[in-house]
Amino acid sequence: MFQKRFHFDHQTLRFIRVKRSLKTQLFFIVLFFSLAVSAGILVYNLSVRFGINPKVSKLRLENTVLITKYKQLNEQMNYYDRLLEEYQITDDSIYRCILEKEPLPSYVRQPGLGGSNPYSYLEGFSSSDLMINTSRRLDYLVIKTDMQHRSFVELAGYALEKTDLLSRKPSIQPVSPADPYWISSDFGIRIDPVTKMYTSHFGLDFAGEVGTNVYATGNGVVNYIKISDSGYGKEVVIDHGFGYSSRYAHLNKILVHKGQKIKRGQTIGMIGNSGKSTGPHLHYEVRFMRKPLNPYYFFSDDLTPEEYKEIISLSDRVDN
Repeated sequence: MFQKRFHFDHQTLRFIRVKRSLKTQLFFIVLFFSLAVSAGILVYNLSVRFGINPKVSKLRLENTVLITKYKQLNEQMNYYDRLLEEYQITDDSIYRCILEKEPLPSYVRQPGLGGSNPYSYLEGFSSSDLMINTSRRLDYLVIKTDMQHRSFVELAGYALEKTDLLSRKPSIQPVSPADPYWISSDFGIRIDPVTKMYTSHFGLDFAGEVGTNVYATGNGVVNYIKISDSGYGKEVVIDHGFGYSSRYAHLNKILVHKGQKIKRGQTIGMIGNSGKSTGPHLHYEVRFMRKPLNPYYFFSDDLTPEEYKEIISLSDRVDN
């Protein structure tokens, strides 16, 4: 449209260039640019529609990859949900049962999510539902994992406390199975060998030879020592903590002092015949919160002499 135009002049017998008017020239210029812009818009729309535009193609590819990753993340969260559920069952049914603790209530196990909408920034996209649900699941999983972590930390504290309790609680007999002895008087109502009257006997009597070693039945501190010609004679009381104490009476010799730290299996005295006694024996008591309990139920009566000897040797390896 912008080619040069000529006409033949019969007078001069020459071709003379035809000059367009300014208005005509402006018309053709506007027409040219209008067609160019229209063609550009058409090409752009076609490229967008059919994915020919490189930028659009790149964005579509990135969106596809993002959706795939969200789906993979959901699969991984399914695995961790199952794993966390196993931890919760182990926590409630095994660990808390062993440590004598109540299972966590359901409202602690299943915390709620409240407050304003924290996922508003993910709205308005073609994959908004997928992104919002995934983000909500992830936040919920983080909360439950944190709660389970705190539960395990709490149980670790209980376990340490339980370990300390088990080491302190009277749990062996005070006379070695390897030494000659017999139970001369049980716990409960009996006829007093001196007064011949029915009376309560708050311990067990281990009859044996004078000088037979007497061992502490649990870790603790010597809380009380008394030497008398009547009553319990020479006696030692050990405070084991957690409300437990033990008494060793009618001793021939006391080998510890008040305030001394004691280990289970440590020799604290020897069987004797001191105080109100009709023959050599050890009067042994266990009390909880000052209430007398039958010591027999605290004994690990399946210990062999060799195992008992090992317990005694362990006490010798620890500084008191």
